[in-house]
Amino acid sequence: MSSKIRVSVLALAAALFLGAIPAQAAKLGPYFPLPKSFPLSGPGKQALLKIQADWLQNGLENLRKAENETTAALEKAKADNAKPEDVAKLEEKLKTLDTDIKATEEEIAIENNDTGPKEEQAERKRLFMLNVNQWINELGRLATEQLKIAILKDGMEAQVAENQHARLSEQADAIERAKNDTTVVNWAISR
Repeated sequence: MSSKIRVSVLALAAALFLGAIPAQAAKLGPYFPLPKSFPLSGPGKQALLKIQADWLQNGLENLRKAENETTAALEKAKADNAKPEDVAKLEEKLKTLDTDIKATEEEIAIENNDTGPKEEQAERKRLFMLNVNQWINELGRLATEQLKIAILKDGMEAQVAENQHARLSEQADAIERAKNDTTVVNWAISR
C-alpha cells in the first residue's frame, strides 16, 4: 500500500474513531475571498500558515456578520408577516451559515493544533494544502482573465491588464515555491 493511501486510511480511521468525518477546507467565495496579499518571508510552512490563519479568521468574522444580518432579516420578515417561502429561505440560509461557522471553527482548531500526533498533523496538512491549492488556482484564473483582457484591448488598458497578469502570475509562482519548501514537504512525514 502506498504511503499516500496509508495516510488517507489512517486519517479516515482516526476520524471514524473520533466519531467525526474529515473536515472540509473553507472554500473561496463571498465569505472567504482571496487574501489581499501573500507575505512569504521565512520558511514556507510558517509563512503560509500565518496567511491561512488570518484568512480563516477573516472568513469566520464574515460568516458571523452574515449570520447576524440574516437573523435580523428573519426577525423582520416574521414581524412583517412576510411570505412563508421568504421566511423559509432566510431560515435555510441561517442553517447553512451556522453549519459553515461550526466547520470553520473546527478548521481553525485543527489549524492551531501543532502538537498533535502524526495522524492529526497529516489532517492539518491536508486542509492546509487544500487551502493553498485553491489560492494558487484562483490566482492562475485571475491571471488568465487579465491576459485575455491584455490580448483583446489596446493602449493603456492592455498595459494595465498585462501588468496585473504578471503580478498575479508571480504571486501564484511564489506560493507554489513556498508550498514546495522542505518545511511543508517534510511536514507530517515523521513525528
